[in-house]
Amino acid sequence: MDIKRINISEAAPGMLVAEDILNTSNQLIVPKDSALTDKAIARMRFHMIGSFRIYVEDKNAAPAPAPASSDERSYFDKLRDTEEFAAYSSSFNSSVSVMEDEFKKMVSSQKIADTETLTAATENLRSSCRNGIQVFDLLHCFRDFDDTTYAHSLNVSLICAVEGEWLGFSDKDIQTLIQCGLYHDVGKMMIPKEILEKTTPLTPDERRTVEGHVVAGYNFLKDKNLDNSIKLTAVMHHERCDGSGYPMNLTADKIDEFAKIVAIADVYEAMTSPRSYRRGKCPFEVMRMFETDGLTHFDPKYLMVFMDNITQSYLGTRVRLNNGTVGTIVYINKLRYSRPLIQIADGNYIDLMKEHDLYIEAML
Repeated sequence: MDIKRINISEAAPGMLVAEDILNTSNQLIVPKDSALTDKAIARMRFHMIGSFRIYVEDKNAAPAPAPASSDERSYFDKLRDTEEFAAYSSSFNSSVSVMEDEFKKMVSSQKIADTETLTAATENLRSSCRNGIQVFDLLHCFRDFDDTTYAHSLNVSLICAVEGEWLGFSDKDIQTLIQCGLYHDVGKMMIPKEILEKTTPLTPDERRTVEGHVVAGYNFLKDKNLDNSIKLTAVMHHERCDGSGYPMNLTADKIDEFAKIVAIADVYEAMTSPRSYRRGKCPFEVMRMFETDGLTHFDPKYLMVFMDNITQSYLGTRVRLNNGTVGTIVYINKLRYSRPLIQIADGNYIDLMKEHDLYIEAML
């Protein structure tokens, strides 16, 4: 094939890109040899990619857009049908099984798990994705499945790895951050299963038992040969920067830095995942929570990087508003990440910054 440079205005779904497309911060937007999608084009426009190179059949051929599809399934439904997702799903389920086996052996033997094996499980999942944006795309595809403590911890470690990349952490610090995510809920292994899996409201005594997992986790890890941040994360990931967390009501200056990052990943993962007693929340509902309470509960230098990057992954995504209107996210407002600009089917736009009664109810 020949290669031709085109302007972003000429981009159409189905075109095959001939180079990695990067934004001004050298973040990968679309990898080389990928076929363009509506979502990828929207993301490129957001990052003001002016022109790029594509493959064409011959030097005289004009790039032809892919034929329109009548498939009205969501982007995530289509993603679940790909070989890419099938491979990721198989690897994810295998990693959860490895983690469950290692944690059960750890608790029964009272010896630390094979941390290298656990870390490799997260690293393999991360390396199978092109970038952090794809990590969140694939994570979202699992939201139809009920979660377990093991799957939750694996997801938290994966989110932490991506956040560490966004923050520019060293490889060594990313490895530690992954391990903080993997071990943060180890104390739940000491909580009776009937309480953890209870579908009705917890009694005050049961809630105290569940909240006790942070101290139980620290007590289990404190004498083990692990980085101190891993131990502190186990006991501090429910602390909040304004002192409203537990178990010690610590304020920002007393909370381990890695524990602050795990706290954000933990809340995002837990709230967007389904539980036996509720459906998973829409990520934009979690963004609204972060915007209202998050800047006092979480460290802004970590939270803002998280929200800025994760919302870019939803650019070009079809969403449903609370009034039933369906549209596509075409612009992320950095003043309010949860209230982007939506383009609807008739070509008009809904600016959620102005339409205060509307909000994103679901991602499609």
